[in-house]
Amino acid sequence: MAHLIIKNIGPVKDVELDLNQINILMGPQSCGKSTIAKIISYCSWFEKNMILKTKSEKDFYKELIEFHNLEDSYFSDSSYIEYATPCFHITFKGNEKENPVIEIKVDYTHKFENRKIEYIPAERNFVALKGLGKYTDSRDNILNFLYDWFQAKQEITKDSGFVLPLPSLGVTYFYDKEQDADNILMEDGKSINLRHSSSGLMSATPLLLVFDYVMRKVYNQKRTKSPLEITNIQSYLKGLDATQAEKLDLLQKRFSILESDFEKREKGETTISVNTLREQLNELQETLINLIGLYSDYFYSQVIIEEPELNLFPKTQRDLVYYMLRVLNESERKHVLVLTTHSPYILFALNNCMMGGLVKDKITSEESESFLSHRSWTDPHQVSVYEIHDGYLKCIQDEDGIIEDNYLNHAYKENSSEYMDLLNYYDDEE
Repeated sequence: MAHLIIKNIGPVKDVELDLNQINILMGPQSCGKSTIAKIISYCSWFEKNMILKTKSEKDFYKELIEFHNLEDSYFSDSSYIEYATPCFHITFKGNEKENPVIEIKVDYTHKFENRKIEYIPAERNFVALKGLGKYTDSRDNILNFLYDWFQAKQEITKDSGFVLPLPSLGVTYFYDKEQDADNILMEDGKSINLRHSSSGLMSATPLLLVFDYVMRKVYNQKRTKSPLEITNIQSYLKGLDATQAEKLDLLQKRFSILESDFEKREKGETTISVNTLREQLNELQETLINLIGLYSDYFYSQVIIEEPELNLFPKTQRDLVYYMLRVLNESERKHVLVLTTHSPYILFALNNCMMGGLVKDKITSEESESFLSHRSWTDPHQVSVYEIHDGYLKCIQDEDGIIEDNYLNHAYKENSSEYMDLLNYYDDEE
């Protein structure tokens, strides 16, 4: 996993953390939750780009503030970011904002496992607006999410709708390509346009659909390597040893055969489909990149969600947490989840899942079925929960990993205390 240090960026003063499988960042508005989440997302993407060369080389600072809509005023000469994994190490020092110091180290002796990075912004309900396709040429975290939304919904028709996997919602989404319309099919059989539905559905539908896509469906197809990736592979091939060179020779022969098959397909001399040939090409390219110690096909997904609770009833928030953790449990891939929140119901549901993980061996399989969270029970050591106070990070878990007293509890006690004080003046005449 990654180790991250952030200093003096926006409201963040001094933060250090090790990325876990499940990571919760909580705190009041404008405390720096999203700033940390955005830097996690961007550093992970920058690492894969530097290693695989998926895009042309980017200016770390410029790309970070543009892609994640961060203000230049967030940064000063004392700003600092350090991000380290076994394969990669980058240090960003503000120094002079116009000329920051950036140190990058790539370790090719470690196997790099590519990941699908998905940033799901708080503004996700805007996808319900009509005619958004024309905006997909720009590039920031909102429009990147919009692009994956378009990808995820293409095959979802009325006959093969996406049942929103939260019992408390009870609706099905489908996409009408001819009308370019996002629709919600209600339990009574009637359908309405997504943008005419409740705010909760407009927030939950794109979140759930894209989450399902990046956690499951994206793995049903091979990644297509960019031209830059292929060029990068070729530059590494010059340093292969004799054993690797022998394997390379065999691969080149297979490429020649495949090239011939493509030519025959164009001339109509073979019935092999273009999709089959492309799949074979992707497989050969991945085998080739594995030869030099890189792995460009997705190994896992890293999903960062801003405020998953937006516009959702407490029961639905609980169902959402249970669903996301169940998906993680049922996958053989080591997915990573980062959530920013200020909802106590997200924490309550997470605590249920972690407590279930602690006591599951003491509960019979029959008894476990009576708990709504049983398919979502999670090892607390795979979860990190942090509060942000005045720009600093504080872990709020006890030694077993269960969430301890936190600022949300204090807020509840404060409200309750005021109510009890006022109750002293209440004279119930009955």
